[in-house]
Amino acid sequence: MSISILLRIDEYLKLATAHGHLTYEAQALAAGLGVGTIHRVRNGGPAGPSTVAAICSTYGVEFSDVFVLGSAAAKPVKAAA
Repeated sequence: MSISILLRIDEYLKLATAHGHLTYEAQALAAGLGVGTIHRVRNGGPAGPSTVAAICSTYGVEFSDVFVLGSAAAKPVKAAA
């Protein structure tokens, strides 16, 4: 099992909402990230170092305020038709 950096979703959403960033698009624009990146981390996917840095910098928080080390749930891969 590998360890990943995971978003503390509830805490992140409180921060984003407090800053008026209500949508995936607004959150991505504020942090300078792609919408797909925000979507992935908000849905339990792993965050990379640049994503962590962007979110922490955007909201002026420490790593542990919005991230945790854990294992991302493996999602089944669809078989090719």
